[in-house]
Amino acid sequence: MNRVFKNSTIILLLLVAIPSWASLSSSVDRTQIETNETLQLTVRYSGKSPSGEPDFSAIEKDFSIASNSKQQQYSWVNGESTSYTDWKLLLIPKRQGKLAIPSLNFMGSRSQAVAINVRPADPTASAESGQPVFIETTVDKDMAFIQEQIILTHRLHYSVPLQDISISEFEIPDAIIQQISEERFNKRINGKNYSIIEIKFALFGQSVGKLKIPSQRFTAFETSNSGFGGFFSRGNRVIRLTEEKTVAIAAIPAHLSASQWMPSSQVRLEQSWSDNSGTLTAGEPITRTIKISALGLTAAQIQPLPSVENSQLKLYPDQPSLEDKQTSRGILGERTESLAIVPNQAGQIIVPAIEIEWWDTVNNRMQTSRLPAKTFNVIASNKVDQINATQPAISQPEVMNTGTHHSEIPAITRWSLGLNALLIALLVGLFYWRKTPTAVKPTKAPEAVITAKQQLKKIEKLAANNQLAEMRDSILHWGAEVFPQQPPRSLNQLADLMANPELKQQFRQLDQSLFMADSGTDFEVKSETIIKALKQFVPVKTTNHKARKELKPLYPK
Repeated sequence: MNRVFKNSTIILLLLVAIPSWASLSSSVDRTQIETNETLQLTVRYSGKSPSGEPDFSAIEKDFSIASNSKQQQYSWVNGESTSYTDWKLLLIPKRQGKLAIPSLNFMGSRSQAVAINVRPADPTASAESGQPVFIETTVDKDMAFIQEQIILTHRLHYSVPLQDISISEFEIPDAIIQQISEERFNKRINGKNYSIIEIKFALFGQSVGKLKIPSQRFTAFETSNSGFGGFFSRGNRVIRLTEEKTVAIAAIPAHLSASQWMPSSQVRLEQSWSDNSGTLTAGEPITRTIKISALGLTAAQIQPLPSVENSQLKLYPDQPSLEDKQTSRGILGERTESLAIVPNQAGQIIVPAIEIEWWDTVNNRMQTSRLPAKTFNVIASNKVDQINATQPAISQPEVMNTGTHHSEIPAITRWSLGLNALLIALLVGLFYWRKTPTAVKPTKAPEAVITAKQQLKKIEKLAANNQLAEMRDSILHWGAEVFPQQPPRSLNQLADLMANPELKQQFRQLDQSLFMADSGTDFEVKSETIIKALKQFVPVKTTNHKARKELKPLYPK
């Protein structure tokens, strides 16, 4: 029994015997790579199986660690035992030049440093050399104005079967990013057939200076035939990096204001009327719908239409509709505004022309798109119930970029017809009272200030409930009370009137959070900052309410 015990003890000691020495070493599969290539680092610890791993954080100074796997092996050969642990790291260089994998320390052992030479990638050379996988990266311009669209294009070329292809996400400080397309096609290059994945992004720089576009990572796996019934499985992992790009962002031209700034390659105005006959009835509404289409702008960047003023008309604007469309030429923003127009007297009236100025990014100059004025003959109405008559079908849109001014002067009608039209207009006002807020009576100046304070309380309540859309409308109503002579039609205009750059930034965040909710970007709206700025602003009192009397808020309830 003792003999058996002694032999078992000896065998057990031999099995667990590991040499007391230990070492740590680093090796790479190659020391010469390009910026869009990867290399594999193997860190081996020879000694008793460790429970932890070396600190690899020092490597991340020059390289990104794409993956990290661990392998352990134990062997007994000719009475000698060996044990080692391997960590295999897939590294991506962060820049070109002479880089180094630093010395690592683990369990009292230290590895040697490894020098790596990273050359700049040459996409043309990749194609000419017939490499099986390579990437081309382009931008459509080297210089752009602030908020001007920049098209970033990546093309992944591969002549070998790949599966599970993906691209990493990326962020750019002070820039808005939207993916606009992803296309797949084939192309023959230097006698070799390539499959190509083309991905396009629209970028909008939000600050002046250099816009640095970081590298993105394409990851895929080679497809291998397992040999069993023709089934395919994952092969080697393939990683390619896109080329970094830099675009210079210029400021808005000095002679332009922020409220005039719409950088686009094309702006079109379209309009339609609910009645295109040219003859209206006093007191009966007609709807004018205008769509602004801007190539290279998001809908949130399109400035609101200028206000239309005419003493012969009552105007009831509806809330605008915003939509972004993805095209091969970038983002196509569309802003649609509808305006109910009620003639308040018989005779001839002119609905004024509409003009919008924008910056032509192709020719680097200001342009004006215009819808011409339209003349209507208005007849008197003797039937009150005609106010609720069914409106005719929407006419075909008129598409106009330029036009001429009309100089017709409305005809003077008889006193009796004017009186009848006025009575009907009052009835129409009663009919639409639910759509419009109660008008502020033109009395004493302090009333406007009191109403503004009431709006502030409403804004605070809406902010507390995170009702951002309703809060935006209330802010515009507040602005109309504070600036009765020139009520703002947008938050951007309100910030300009208040001369508050910080508030303008918050307003921009608010608009983007409401109108670009599907972009995948989180916009931080600091409601407390907005409310504080509104409270601290001291409105200028005025006793002239005459001009304000005929104006309606931008988004009536």
